[in-house]
Amino acid sequence: MNKRAIRFFVILILVVIVVIVANISMRNFGIAQLNIAVEYNGGDTLIDKRDISTMISKRFGNVLSKKRKEVNGEEIEEYLLKQNLVSKANVYLTLGGKLNVEVWQNKPIARIYTSDGEQFYVDENKEVCDICKTRAANVPIVNGDLKTKVKRKTIIDSVSFPLYNDVCNMVLAINKDDILKHQIDQIYYSKKNGFQLLPKVGDYVILFGSTDNMDEKLNKLHYLYKYGFSKHGWDNYSIVNLEFNNQVICTRK
Repeated sequence: MNKRAIRFFVILILVVIVVIVANISMRNFGIAQLNIAVEYNGGDTLIDKRDISTMISKRFGNVLSKKRKEVNGEEIEEYLLKQNLVSKANVYLTLGGKLNVEVWQNKPIARIYTSDGEQFYVDENKEVCDICKTRAANVPIVNGDLKTKVKRKTIIDSVSFPLYNDVCNMVLAINKDDILKHQIDQIYYSKKNGFQLLPKVGDYVILFGSTDNMDEKLNKLHYLYKYGFSKHGWDNYSIVNLEFNNQVICTRK
């Protein structure tokens, strides 16, 4: 090995030693700053920066009073992911000592009330969230013959929760429609008659029945709002029935 190569490896070793020593020294420094960011993905604000700060303080104490080596970003992430209405979290410490906490809030699509008084949200990924005691999401209410209370963080599927899965699919389909998402306020379910939709404006009931041919039924309702009610209004009707193929039957008051 020539002198040039030896010099290079000596310098490299010295640099590595300096980096290791600096890293060890910096780990004894305090946390310089706590930065919290919450992403809502277009949904209503149910948790904010103060809530996240409280969650962290409750479990880990005041991180600003701790040394960098005492703060574990992965541990904080795991804790936040177990909290209500937190769908994703990313926590990391910068070289300058800033602790960055990035949180993504669940985006509820419906608030479900069971027949025994329990209530919870389901989000756009069909994940169950407990309600927030201080804030409410502006989403359709779902009630009726619904008895099953589902634990937080459960993912609704067609096998374990077929009825709630139908509810989620219906709300997701409604939300994709620019007209219907502004019209439907409540979904009611009964074992005998299936689903009924209640509008935000107007004193009438929309008979939906089962979720069979759901897209066709919603399409008919879309065109009724766009071309029917826009011309003749909805105040003259008490019932809108979507259960028949290729037609909508409206019953006058």
